[in-house]
Amino acid sequence: MKKIAQPLAVEGKAKRHLFTIALLSVSIFLAYSNSLNGTWAMDDVVANKPVAIKDIHDFVGFRKVAYISFLLNQSIAPFSPVNFRLFNILIHILNVALVYMLAYRTMILQFGAPEQQAYKKTYASKKGKFTLTTENQAFYVALLSSVIFALHPININAVAYIVQRMASLATLFVLLSLLCYISATQSGSRLKRPLLYTLSGLCVVAGIFSKENAVMAVPLIILYDYVFLSKFNRRVFIKKMFVIGGIGILCISLASYFLRLHSTFIGIARFFLNLNQPLTEKGWMAVDVYWTPLQHVLTEFRVVSRYIFLIFFPLPRFLVFDWWGFPVSQGITQPITTLFSILLVVPALIFSIWKIKRFPMLCFGILWYLVAISLESFFALGSDLYFEHRNYLPVAGLFIGIAGQVAISLWMRMKEKTVLAAILALCVVLGLLTFSRNFVWKDSITLWGDTLKKAPSNLRAIMAMGNAHLKLSDMDDAERYYKEAALISSKDRRLHYLDDSLYSLGMLYLFTGKLKEAGDLIAKYANAVESYKPMILKGFYMASMNDIDRALEAYHKILHETTGIDKVVVLTLMGDAYRQKGLWDNAMEQYTKAVSLDPSFSAAYYGMGVVFMNKRDLAYAYEYFDKTLSIDPNNVLALSDMADLMLIRKADPRDALNYAQRAVSKAPPFSQPYLTMGNILIILGREGEAEEFYKKAVERGVADYMVPFSKARAYYIKGDMEQAQRQLSGLKGFKNLPEKMRNLIGGQP
Repeated sequence: MKKIAQPLAVEGKAKRHLFTIALLSVSIFLAYSNSLNGTWAMDDVVANKPVAIKDIHDFVGFRKVAYISFLLNQSIAPFSPVNFRLFNILIHILNVALVYMLAYRTMILQFGAPEQQAYKKTYASKKGKFTLTTENQAFYVALLSSVIFALHPININAVAYIVQRMASLATLFVLLSLLCYISATQSGSRLKRPLLYTLSGLCVVAGIFSKENAVMAVPLIILYDYVFLSKFNRRVFIKKMFVIGGIGILCISLASYFLRLHSTFIGIARFFLNLNQPLTEKGWMAVDVYWTPLQHVLTEFRVVSRYIFLIFFPLPRFLVFDWWGFPVSQGITQPITTLFSILLVVPALIFSIWKIKRFPMLCFGILWYLVAISLESFFALGSDLYFEHRNYLPVAGLFIGIAGQVAISLWMRMKEKTVLAAILALCVVLGLLTFSRNFVWKDSITLWGDTLKKAPSNLRAIMAMGNAHLKLSDMDDAERYYKEAALISSKDRRLHYLDDSLYSLGMLYLFTGKLKEAGDLIAKYANAVESYKPMILKGFYMASMNDIDRALEAYHKILHETTGIDKVVVLTLMGDAYRQKGLWDNAMEQYTKAVSLDPSFSAAYYGMGVVFMNKRDLAYAYEYFDKTLSIDPNNVLALSDMADLMLIRKADPRDALNYAQRAVSKAPPFSQPYLTMGNILIILGREGEAEEFYKKAVERGVADYMVPFSKARAYYIKGDMEQAQRQLSGLKGFKNLPEKMRNLIGGQP
């Protein structure tokens, strides 16, 4: 009977574990379901920018494993955030399963194997008996810690913020490395043990190639071994240190060989030798860094204290997506919260070291958190001061430690149903908080609006709000945000954002035909910031003034200085200039170069569509307009031209109407969409409504002769030749009529 019962018991445990992970997976999906089709944000451009495998070595940060995962998404649907976020959620589910496994094994290590029943208590109650075995203890700790990790809002930015798959992937490999190491130390097989040690090391390397903070796997493994494997036996631990040290040195050396981590560590060490010397810009740093190493460290005490506050009070109103410009601590008492934060963090560290033998679970959790958060917060000098996704790896161990301590301190006095009810209630509360917070991903306006409410001086958020309104053709609000960013950055001497805000404002002026404002800004811009961007604006300004040759000269002059997206913009503007001259092949050459550098740049595809439209190659024109709209669904000009293309192809006018309605719904400040809408309404026999849109086109600066010309074209497509000829005849009265139109209607007035 015993021989039969044991396999059945093992099978029952396996089913319970699988059922738990399945329920957690469903809960995670539900909590994140409203973020799936949410907006892209900040560095997500890295994720949704289609590239080839050969281009991986060019990526900043050398996070090749993460980039390969992005390539997998790109092969499926490069511009679908759902595609990318589903992958992120899958990684999060895997991490939750690993946290569950680690918590379970930790409790077994702490109290003995379940079959030995080394830890067993039976409590009488009115409703029966609650037997708290090692197995039950381990299960409930694993369940509680994985529920918190799965649904806690502090992890949202590591899951819903697409590019921070890097953080979740690094955590995946760190946890895998630790579990492999635990299995290796417990293995009695001479063959299996070295293989598991090797696999543990390879996981560390893969983690570092996902995100550099995975290097913290080595000290975390050391901490875990000392507490739970060596059980504070220094002799045993020192012997194991040779293995851990060997794995760590080998892994870090291998990663450093490819990533040159050693040069980064040396650079950071040099900064620490000059604590009061302002930081100089390095590759890992944020833009416009002005603080000293000492100020960075002091500020991070406040940042980490705020993270800890969020762990225990994770209300959506306290969570911030991005906090560029987090106030820097000028000294221990400037502000006074710096001192309070030090008095929170340092005693917690001392307590955990001092009392770790008495409270091993809690102290382990605190030490894990502080060790894991230390690299990105305290040692990565000059990086952005505040990012909530940095908590993802640190809270994995913290939640295990807290859950274990709660079990030891409280659950022996509680009924099993009470424990399950408490965990279920926590699951529901955390799930609802996460679901509620994830509404922030609805669109860019919602995301950055929420950010600005909590960090009003965040220049990055102000610029992002301007860009979001620009994409919606809300030019007035876009201009307002760009001006605000320029004012703040000029006042605070944040030259990077001053450059960006003036450039964006100039582009907006030129795009909307505000040539006087653009000219004034270009004249001031060149003296305010040392940058090549004023020359880009100058070329665009000349093209807008129909001085195409000088515009092209300016573009060619500046092209070799530009990099990244700026080079793509210049190539696209060159294509536009050649298009203005009617040099279709030259234009296509520049557009092709632009999309080869950035296949997600919609303006270049739009230019290609216009070229094919002018060449009367309607099939290709449709293809490129459709490509433009797949990347940028709110591109007003592409929507308008797509509607016009539908008319030329004699498609159902209602299809054209759909595109035109989408275009004018954005209330663009230029005339083209209104003319197109008027034409479609004439074809549909709704002349009265058409007149309203023609009036709006005139209000937005369309040349007066364009209204009768557009009407003539609409009546011609409709097949009403008499009305078409009447409108064309009316054009003879316009003195400013272009020569091409005079030739079209025939003769002189």
